[in-house]
Amino acid sequence: MNQSFENFEFLIYDDGSDEECRKAIQEIGKQDARIHILRGEENRGIAYGLNQCILRAKGQYLARMDGDDLSLLRRLEVQAAFLDANPAYDYVGAAAALLEGEELWGIRQMAVVPQKEDFLSFSPYIHPSVMFRREVFEKYGLYDTSDLCRRCEDYELFMRLHSRGSYGYNLKEILLHYREEKESYKKRTFISRRKEARLRRQKFPALGLTGLRAECYKYKPYGTAVIPKSIYWQLKRGKASAFL
Repeated sequence: MNQSFENFEFLIYDDGSDEECRKAIQEIGKQDARIHILRGEENRGIAYGLNQCILRAKGQYLARMDGDDLSLLRRLEVQAAFLDANPAYDYVGAAAALLEGEELWGIRQMAVVPQKEDFLSFSPYIHPSVMFRREVFEKYGLYDTSDLCRRCEDYELFMRLHSRGSYGYNLKEILLHYREEKESYKKRTFISRRKEARLRRQKFPALGLTGLRAECYKYKPYGTAVIPKSIYWQLKRGKASAFL
């Protein structure tokens, strides 16, 4: 609410929270006329909630973030200025500082101008750091709410956009504090990894990702699924900590 760019609306989607949380969100909504609360009676997944916000939003640009992350004070100003000045790009992400509790433990930088090869390992955009032009969703469709895309709705979206000629950019400036903790990796089950592998097999050909290397990466989620989560967490932490 303290962004340097002040002319925005803040849409909060409450996806079927309990009564205590619902009341807390309602109290937050009373603090500022720019806040609008959207409520779902049941949790239907993040893609569904994001679509409800997109359909309700009135702004020229749509900035995404999660409920437990922190947008730094100039985030909206910097990203809106970039999109104003660079009509060739349909969306813009940013670097993020990684948080566990209150500890800053790493920095994540992404490819500045992602190419198709950057999709082999993972999505080359930090989803909650991205600001989109609203026309992206009008032209290319909303988030895919199918069960296949649950927990990888952003990966599907960005692969779909790139395959259709809609490209993004990643600023090297840190504009988000992104909460990534050991506990979050427990949600990444074998079933979710299997779905991600299926998604890769479906989407890689449209991106032009073919050949032996692409075939290997189609099955990468199975490999990460069998690594103990504590070890996988340490590997991820060590890689990101190197940027501090």
